[in-house]
Amino acid sequence: MRNAPPAGDARSARPHPDAPLSRPEKIPVLYREPLEILLLGLLVVLGLTLNHSSVILGLNLSLADPIVAALTIVLLVARRMWIPAAPLIFFLLLSVQLLAVTILLFPGWTARDLPIAATIEEYAKLVASFLCLLVGVQVVRLGLATVLLRTFVVGSVAVSSIAVASIAIPGLQSLDALFLGGFRFQGLTNDPNNFAVMTIAAIAILWFDPGIRPHLRVAASAILISGVLLSASKTGAITLVLLVIWRAFGIRTPHVDDAGSRSRRLLAAVSALALAVVVLFIAPSTGVGGTFAELTSRVPALDRTSTLLTSFDTAIAGGGSDREAAWTTALALIWFTPALGVGVGNYLAMAQELTGTELLAHNTYLQILAEWGVPLALVFFLWVARAALLRPAGATHHALWAASSTALLVMLTGSIGLSLNNSRLLWVLLGMTVATHLLSRAERRTGSDVRDDASPTPPPLSPAEPGSRASSGSHRRPDPATIWPRVATYRRPPPTISRTP
Repeated sequence: MRNAPPAGDARSARPHPDAPLSRPEKIPVLYREPLEILLLGLLVVLGLTLNHSSVILGLNLSLADPIVAALTIVLLVARRMWIPAAPLIFFLLLSVQLLAVTILLFPGWTARDLPIAATIEEYAKLVASFLCLLVGVQVVRLGLATVLLRTFVVGSVAVSSIAVASIAIPGLQSLDALFLGGFRFQGLTNDPNNFAVMTIAAIAILWFDPGIRPHLRVAASAILISGVLLSASKTGAITLVLLVIWRAFGIRTPHVDDAGSRSRRLLAAVSALALAVVVLFIAPSTGVGGTFAELTSRVPALDRTSTLLTSFDTAIAGGGSDREAAWTTALALIWFTPALGVGVGNYLAMAQELTGTELLAHNTYLQILAEWGVPLALVFFLWVARAALLRPAGATHHALWAASSTALLVMLTGSIGLSLNNSRLLWVLLGMTVATHLLSRAERRTGSDVRDDASPTPPPLSPAEPGSRASSGSHRRPDPATIWPRVATYRRPPPTISRTP
């Protein structure tokens, strides 16, 4: 006769029904896999270095470039790199067109030798931009978007703190490398306008992150806004005003909102925007502009920005802000070859041939239209607009989309006065925004709108109890991890209940 264990022993391995399984607030490092630790470390460094760009050996480089390359290699070696088909096909078509125009047509247009060095340099920038887009897709797919965005904000706050300290502590004004012209703070970049737009993107991420405590949000916002104002960037000041209007009237929130309230907020925002435009044009003719100019005259950076209220026409057309010649040159290149563009690495040479001046477009849209040609450029613009303006199908990635797409819209707004077509931050944000749509569609197809591991998301990076689910009681506060999706989850093992004989 077979000896069977008692019935109570058979039940002893089952979890207690009153002990809900839940994920701890922070996953201990000991419970993380080496791959996840490596990815977290690289993303922390990437988030900090996205605030840097500089001209090194004649090349516009960033400390983020080697980190992007390292992330790409790690993901490829670990077989966790997922490349969406549509961006890959577009990149290949664009590469073929640009290289064909450069190699076959450019020598006949200008009677010059093929600019090999310029072609290699510019095409390398295009490849780097595509890799940044892929990295943005992967961080959302792996559930690590929060790490990248928050470290970028932390880096932006640290850089802007230097600008604030330079005003409060006179001894720090000797940091000439961080100032253009002795008074325009440019941070770790080589252009105060670029620094201002990137800082405003950090403000957008900060305001749309539901997991930040209110007092930290207020303090960080004050520092970041101070950094923008001390950059003396008129492009940055206008972009900041637009973001404030956008956020104050709740055009976009981290949570799913109904269409009726959204339409009312949109109407209110349009009215506020119209009021702001009226103020910019009327204030110079009243005493408001003069009073504001007196208050800001002691700080050169603020004095330069105050011309938006004291003399709006001068602020836009003069003082180093004249874009007319650059835009006219770009339009001439677009008109010369609208279908194919001027190719890669040929912009300045073609500008010299057609207009006699070597000026970049100082406008991302005109630059891309001139280099890529109108057909491919319009396809790209429509794709970006769809990702940034239309909400993802499901609610799982809505908060992440609200943050990344709003920061992307900030970069696109600044692109009207800047050439940001090779900005690492812009392409990373674009990749993250596109990923929220791709993953939402995948979850919708599998019927799992609330899952964190829907296809094509890879398996978890950390150990998880098979089949376990977190408690979803209505009496508990929502976990930020359910708002900012994470793939890497850790489940505590259920307690073992043994019966004393």
